[in-house]
Amino acid sequence: MNNSFLKNIKNINLTAFFSLIVYPIILITLLIKYVSTYQFGFLELFLLLAGYYMANIAVGLGLHRLWSHDTYKTNKYIEFILVVFSAATLQGPALSWASNHFKHHTYTDTEKDPHTPLKYKNKIMGFLWSHMGWMMTGEGSYKSISKITMVKLGRNKLLRWQLKYYWPIAISMNTIVPALVGYMLGGTAISAFAGFLFIGLGRALQQQATFFVNSLCHFFGTQKYIKGTSRDVWWLFFLLLGENWHNFHHAFPSDYRNGARWYQLDIHKWIIYLMSKCGLAWDLNITSGVRIEAKMMQTIEQVSSLHKERLEYMQNKVVELGNICQQKFLELENSSIICRKKIWKALSNYQYKLNNIKYQLHKQIKNFENPSDKLINGINNKVSKIEQALHSLYNETNNKNSLVQQ
Repeated sequence: MNNSFLKNIKNINLTAFFSLIVYPIILITLLIKYVSTYQFGFLELFLLLAGYYMANIAVGLGLHRLWSHDTYKTNKYIEFILVVFSAATLQGPALSWASNHFKHHTYTDTEKDPHTPLKYKNKIMGFLWSHMGWMMTGEGSYKSISKITMVKLGRNKLLRWQLKYYWPIAISMNTIVPALVGYMLGGTAISAFAGFLFIGLGRALQQQATFFVNSLCHFFGTQKYIKGTSRDVWWLFFLLLGENWHNFHHAFPSDYRNGARWYQLDIHKWIIYLMSKCGLAWDLNITSGVRIEAKMMQTIEQVSSLHKERLEYMQNKVVELGNICQQKFLELENSSIICRKKIWKALSNYQYKLNNIKYQLHKQIKNFENPSDKLINGINNKVSKIEQALHSLYNETNNKNSLVQQ
């Protein structure tokens, strides 16, 4: 899955590059000019937050939970609002967004996953690719619409209308509309400019927050519901308003909730729920508690089995390394190499450490209680270091033996 980085650079999508990189830089430049000339007050803060959270809701309720997963139904008036505001996020037409999301869930963590973090062996490269790199190469997120997407959503007239007029809508929602909002609130040309600038900045910030779902939520967090790279990241709630419960979402993508537990804050869930109480949403898909618990138990069993396999593998590795130590002790007895005492001491130290690890592994396997990844990784690192040290010692011994023979 380690495709050429240079090949992707040459295949850059200029439209996406401008939308995701150049335009935000222009906004930041204008921000610096603005704050050096005018004060940053309540109006500017309000516009910034409004731009951010309106875009957030459009992505969560529209692009994600309505069109990509069909987790609820709504009327055409609400859908029209979501169509317009989702275009304002500059994340591509809804049909394209949904198409890429279908692929992500169908082919998670494989080569066909558009933004898999496993594309590169280097984790930093994988992070950057999953965050926004994938959008800036080839068709990215602006043109790639699969046939299956058209089968599922192609009859939706509003989505076809948005696809046809995507850029006029997107540009208007990022220029004229924000300026009008600013003017309505402040009544001056400066407030109109503030509307354009700060709503745009809020939208740009939210854009990055959405991308965190593809990057951060596949690198950090907990995995209670399904294995793979998807994770629940509670501390991203304030940025994502519920999209941060990504592991649950991958386990139950058709559920209108991402945070199923009462303590898992999910604003998008509550908005949809309140809409249903007002008759604005219906057919809310809900995964039963029994199924959720069963999935959690299945995941626990899978994790336990994997942990036990790793422990047993390390136990065999420790035995193997112990045998190597014994072999080196025998070689030292019949050798006239220089610094025999030093090497003997090093071997004794490694053997002592291996015995401690062996005891720890035996205890973990005998009284198996599904140890944490942190504990297993810690033991694995110790074993790896000893293995590397023994190889170095082996090379050193051979070199000194060669010198003596010469």
